[in-house]
Amino acid sequence: MTDLSSRYATRGRPRWFWPTVAAIGIALGVAFAAWVGFQNDPVTGRLWGYEVVDANQITVTLDIVRPDPLDVQCTVYAQAADHAIVGEKSVDVPASKREKVRITVDIETQRKAVTGVLRTCAAKD
Repeated sequence: MTDLSSRYATRGRPRWFWPTVAAIGIALGVAFAAWVGFQNDPVTGRLWGYEVVDANQITVTLDIVRPDPLDVQCTVYAQAADHAIVGEKSVDVPASKREKVRITVDIETQRKAVTGVLRTCAAKD
């Protein structure tokens, strides 16, 4: 019989190497998730709904949540069936004492839109 260790090379890494790499990766993943979870996002915008009024207009309704009375600027756009952007509008939302505000934005379109999309909602500088 032939000794297999003389025929084939021995392992290059110790047994504890891959479990240590996995433990470090898991610890970094948990730390990143905790960091993202505890970020203070001063403004959150959500698309509540949209209505296609006609071939040249769409109405988009947004819910804006802000814990502080901040001035907010939101940008919305309308998309056609081929995913082309056919209209876009930025709207300023003034500061108020209400934490949650629902606004409606009318967007003029170049041609018929099939959906409305919220691009951004952020505190105004």
